[in-house]
Amino acid sequence: MRSRETRGIAEQGFNISRAAAVLHTSQPGISKQIQLLERELGVDILVRRGNRIVGVTEPGTAILNVARRMLGDAEILHRIGEEFTQRKKRLVVATTHIYARYVLRSVIKDFMRLHPDVQLTLRQGSPSQIAQWVAAGDADAGVSSEPPEPMRAIALLPCSSLQRSVITRTGHPLLKEKRLTLAKLATFPLLTLDQSFPGGAAVLHAFGKARIEPNIVLSAIDADVIKTYVELGLGIAILPSIAYEPSRDRRLAAIDASHLFEPTITHIAIRRDSYQRDYMYDFILMIAPNWNREAIDRVVKLRAGEAAAA
Repeated sequence: MRSRETRGIAEQGFNISRAAAVLHTSQPGISKQIQLLERELGVDILVRRGNRIVGVTEPGTAILNVARRMLGDAEILHRIGEEFTQRKKRLVVATTHIYARYVLRSVIKDFMRLHPDVQLTLRQGSPSQIAQWVAAGDADAGVSSEPPEPMRAIALLPCSSLQRSVITRTGHPLLKEKRLTLAKLATFPLLTLDQSFPGGAAVLHAFGKARIEPNIVLSAIDADVIKTYVELGLGIAILPSIAYEPSRDRRLAAIDASHLFEPTITHIAIRRDSYQRDYMYDFILMIAPNWNREAIDRVVKLRAGEAAAA
């Protein structure tokens, strides 16, 4: 249980009261468990200033990583037991808003038809959060772009790419342009995805590489929110092309911008040492039909070997 408390405190920003609430225990109880673990291991795990916890020590970071793996393994064991004793099947998929809203909806619909007995949970976050959830065993699979920092605990299966378009209101003067340029886009107020997401980072990178200063007036993590503000006339948006739906976005228009911005490669992230159920393979193959079970297993084992050798 002590590793659970350690992870809980770290995930709640080193706030013991919040960690105690999440873990359904008392503040003195959680503090005592951490102190017992420190005494047992002979090292300080947490950095303290008076009565406040402000961070994790160097050995504490290593201990926290092990604790995450242990708790993830415990969750996997629990799920295996549930499946074989109670016939309870669950699949937790971590993804971003763009993928959940536009990429996965047909996949999820088909998957639920094929496996009506599986309880599916979607967790939304940034690519970095998604990778952490998969590595910790809090999600079975992640669907997003490649995480900003490589993680040995997960294997990434590239499967498709997302191009970008400029979204405007109907009748916008840009619609008369024969070919878009970054310089032309920079003359208009721009709305983009937050830079913590690939869609936003790629836009900033393209302008930075061209040494052009964009006039970004709004950024958000939700493409639907951004389109709403384009409709209100706040500016033009640069979004993944898949976010434009002609049947729904009747007051908007889209202009291909694939020549201006690098595509985002979609990856499926799976924990390299996790137990994969048959329906998990089905879910992966629905998203990435270019893969097969044998190829997936080879990549997972290859990554496991790399991690062991590191």
